[in-house]
Amino acid sequence: MIHPLLTEIGYREPLPSLSTRKIPMRSRTSCRGFVPVWLASEQWWRRVVFESQLELMFIQLILSQGNVYDIWEQPPAVRYVKENGKSAQHYFDFLITWMDGSKTAWAVKPFELVQRREFDQEIALIASQTPKSFADEVRLFTDAGFQRYDAVNAARFQQFSKSPDPAADDAVAAQTSVLEGSTTIARIVEQTGMSGRAYRAVVRAVFRGDLRQIKGGLIDYPTLVKRGVAQC
Repeated sequence: MIHPLLTEIGYREPLPSLSTRKIPMRSRTSCRGFVPVWLASEQWWRRVVFESQLELMFIQLILSQGNVYDIWEQPPAVRYVKENGKSAQHYFDFLITWMDGSKTAWAVKPFELVQRREFDQEIALIASQTPKSFADEVRLFTDAGFQRYDAVNAARFQQFSKSPDPAADDAVAAQTSVLEGSTTIARIVEQTGMSGRAYRAVVRAVFRGDLRQIKGGLIDYPTLVKRGVAQC
């Protein structure tokens, strides 16, 4: 396996965050930090900061889709007019640029907060005044919109993708190519003889589409999988 930050001329740091709003790293009420993310726009890693565990899960889930070109946390504020006629500004949590060039501005908020503050109505008002030059669409992401095991699977995929392991990928691909019907991940791992390396390769294969889960849930050794169709 190759260390993700090693180049032909040695170790190279991830690029700094592009956040336009300074995020305090210490908080008594929320999980804060940064995660190194490989971006097609940079062809390298960049630090992406987050202000909560929900934001971290959003980052991992959105990147696992495989069509993210760039991710910008806390992009420049968007100005809008409130219902009372007063001017205000809003910092979206993330601005995602997709591989096709389109952009989506995301507000990431706990569902309980959205209900209590009627934030869905506020973000709809902001969306109606967000210029197309900033984003093609505005979306709201809450913890009610996904299963927790999906976030765990995405986190594992991101972690397992940081260090390429072509030998393990090839070994799993060889087992996948002759797979008929369904089998467990444990069985594929056993047949490769590569233990944990093969398990990590299986997770990568599931997210690529080479393997497909029979039903939703945590991608683990007892999980049933079958051959899928890789997405280009």
